[in-house]
Amino acid sequence: MANAYDIQLSTVVENKELTPVIKLNGHIVISIRDVAPNQTYSSKFERAETIFATLNSVSKPSSNLSRIRIRRSQNKVDYIAYSDNIELYRVTPSDVVGETISVYQMAIRWRSNIREALNVPPLAAESSEQDAPPITWGDNPIIGFLSLFSNNSVFIMIMQFVLFVLIQIIAIILTFKYVNRQQKKTNEDRQKRIKQLDQYQIQQKNLLASIEHRMQQFEKKYLQQNGEV
Repeated sequence: MANAYDIQLSTVVENKELTPVIKLNGHIVISIRDVAPNQTYSSKFERAETIFATLNSVSKPSSNLSRIRIRRSQNKVDYIAYSDNIELYRVTPSDVVGETISVYQMAIRWRSNIREALNVPPLAAESSEQDAPPITWGDNPIIGFLSLFSNNSVFIMIMQFVLFVLIQIIAIILTFKYVNRQQKKTNEDRQKRIKQLDQYQIQQKNLLASIEHRMQQFEKKYLQQNGEV
């Protein structure tokens, strides 16, 4: 039977992070929390948009989303949902991180969500603190900017670079302080030795003056005793 499908691409906030979701007849059927491995997509937003476009293309009277079949991929890790030999979505291990279900069970859950949404009428538009209105990624520069950080590899690379720069700056500051401290200590030691040398010279000079004065007194006394003065 030809059904009318209301498919929307939207977003929700989960754990303070913007997450793209696909709604069918007003119900969230797929949440894309990861970009998926193998760098197939630049971000989870691009991945969500691709799945949305595929579901929207098969939700015509000529196809039926209720005939979704789940197959294991050739890599023996992912599970792929097909309808009339068209790949609708692919579930990978990254989609079940933090979950208590397997990759296969997540693929089944998404299919069950779609089938359940097909049996209910479209919901009226509702406002929510977490739900965002349907968006087009290319028309929203903010989403495009946020999508950069949804790519785990790019985010990790940026964080590694920032950490590397911070370490280098800290190392330079600590080295500069150490060199200055050593230079200051060296200068203080030099000044101390110069001061000690000056004091020694003064002592020697005073000693020589004292000896010279005594010699003069002795010579004067000697001359007086011999009647030469």
